[in-house]
Amino acid sequence: MVFEEGEGPRPPLHFESSEKDLEALLSDVLLGHAWVPRWSKFFTEGGPLARMGRLSEWIENFDVDSYDWPDVSEVVHESLSAFERDVEGRREGKFVIFEVIGPTEQCEYFLMPPQPESARRLGLARHRFDFALLYKLSPSKARDLWARVVGYVLELAKAGAELDYVDAVRIADDCASYGGPLYPPEFYEELYFPAHRALVGEVERRGKFSVLHCDGDISSIIGELASLYDALHPLDVRPKSTRSLALEWVRAVAELRRDLGRGVVFFTGMPIELFMDPEIPPSSLLEVVEAYGELHGFECTVLATTHRPYPGRSFGEEGVREKVEAIRRLFGLPTCTCS
Repeated sequence: MVFEEGEGPRPPLHFESSEKDLEALLSDVLLGHAWVPRWSKFFTEGGPLARMGRLSEWIENFDVDSYDWPDVSEVVHESLSAFERDVEGRREGKFVIFEVIGPTEQCEYFLMPPQPESARRLGLARHRFDFALLYKLSPSKARDLWARVVGYVLELAKAGAELDYVDAVRIADDCASYGGPLYPPEFYEELYFPAHRALVGEVERRGKFSVLHCDGDISSIIGELASLYDALHPLDVRPKSTRSLALEWVRAVAELRRDLGRGVVFFTGMPIELFMDPEIPPSSLLEVVEAYGELHGFECTVLATTHRPYPGRSFGEEGVREKVEAIRRLFGLPTCTCS
């Protein structure tokens, strides 16, 4: 109803989590990860083309063919299996989203160095935006990597969109920070926008909705993105780690809506920072959500968390769960009982 008519009786809720039983229990939306399992190890072991040693030597010796690229059909099969494990037994009555990692992020992951022990303990990736650096210093070699990766992403998006029970395909493809776009304008015109145009075309050709997940301040490119995608997540245009900052963020998101009009659906409204901070009470989070409703309205909105809980954290924690239930009560939903 939100995608086709603008709104329903209440805004749908999405508490995105790596704990899929909990996500399904609390949410109207269920997102499954079709991330490539064999490439997930790049977070800990480092990517096959990782920047190591002196920068000049890495650039000079960079060769996309030094990696033994797997058959596309194998990648699609193992990724579909991972997605099905996420949603199996949980998808009844849910709006199901199939998520793939977009070409920009996937290229970044190929260049990650091994994870240091300090980051491993915290469950954090050693993300240094080395693909942005490669594109700046050797555009031709960056294009070679991009061309290889984008083919896999396109086939994964096609495969997910062909699943009958999938409602939407989400492309997770960060390309910005709080400071704005991370890449030069020509990158977006030459690579980013054409690739996403092709991805959305394949998804919508199969009758499914398209969603883009992109962190950071995308204000300067949001018009182009909104013209491509049916929905955007998380509208992460500025920091929101405190009640006052989150209220400023709501005003910024409302301003984006006014500029764009009512076409594209926003998946946003609930900053994960406010859930995870024990010093922030449920009343402050409710104030932010209510301000979103007043300034922005809940039309064309899926009320969603901006990110999953931090590594090692959970919506099932006592203090965090109290905030989740406060949001649910705000919209007349019953308290959920964890099994």
